[in-house]
Formats: sequence, C-alpha cells, structure tokens
Amino acid sequence: MRAAGVSRSSFYTHFAGIEEVGVAALRSILDSFDPVDEREHRGQVAPTAASFQDLFDHLAAHRDLCVAVLVSDEQMPALAELHAALVTHVTTAIERSPAMPVGFDVDRGARFLVGGILSLLHEDLQTGADVDGAGKLVSAMLPEWLARDNLLDAPLSVAPSGLTPTR
Repeated sequence: MRAAGVSRSSFYTHFAGIEEVGVAALRSILDSFDPVDEREHRGQVAPTAASFQDLFDHLAAHRDLCVAVLVSDEQMPALAELHAALVTHVTTAIERSPAMPVGFDVDRGARFLVGGILSLLHEDLQTGADVDGAGKLVSAMLPEWLARDNLLDAPLSVAPSGLTPTR
C-alpha cells in the first residue's frame, strides 16, 4: 500500500482484503483482452471470436501480474496429494492406451485432464451437488481414445502420506 501511495483506510474502503485486489487486477487483464476479428476489418459487424491461443498469448503479455494473482505459495496438502495421485493414475492410463495420438504430451495431457476433473469436484463439493454425477460427467468428457479401453478403471494407487506418488 505504501508503494502505491494509498493509506490503509483508503484501501479497505475499496477492497475487503488483498484477495479482492487480485480479483480486480485479473478482471482488468481480462477486460483488456480484445482479439481482432478479420470480419471487423472488412466492415462487417460480428461477434469477436478468440481462440485459447489468443487468450494465453494475452495472459503471457501480463505474466508478472498473472503470477502474482494466480499462483499461490500456500500449500494445500490434501489437494496436492489428490492431484498427484490422479495425475499418476491418468498418466499411466494414457501411456497404456494403444490409441494415444502420435506426439501426445503425456505429462501435460494428464495434468490438463486432472485440472478439469478437480475443478468439477471442487465446484460440486462447494455447491453441495451430487459428486457421483460429476464422475459420470467426467467419464463422458474424456477423449474417446482414452475412454474406450477402460484404462482409468484400474485401482487408484496412493503413496504413503507425505510422499509424492511415482509412476
């Protein structure tokens, strides 16, 4: 607050805490995201379309701020343990899939899938929704090449407490 020249009372007039400052900063980044649509250059009015690549390029241009507001130093041991166990499980299933696409990045693909799975689980736990239903949804959303051989139906192995599971 000192570096910004803002008093503590002024800060708390506008924000309940530092977390709200992070949310406001992220909203500012997202509000400034304006992908250029070629149709607009030809005089046509159409909704702007943006790819994930456009979004990630925009976020990369604001990397320092994104790191400050999106990357937490706080460790949540139970979540970290569940994440590691699921990544190991999904990685093993991907590696065993005879239909894995050529050049597929197994580690990043597994983390991508687990991120989505944990996001659904987190949302359902917070809202009180049926977590069993999320399992069916996840199964329906898996890539066909991974789901068809039921490779994810194998037992989930969890390392002894405090250790990161290995493949």
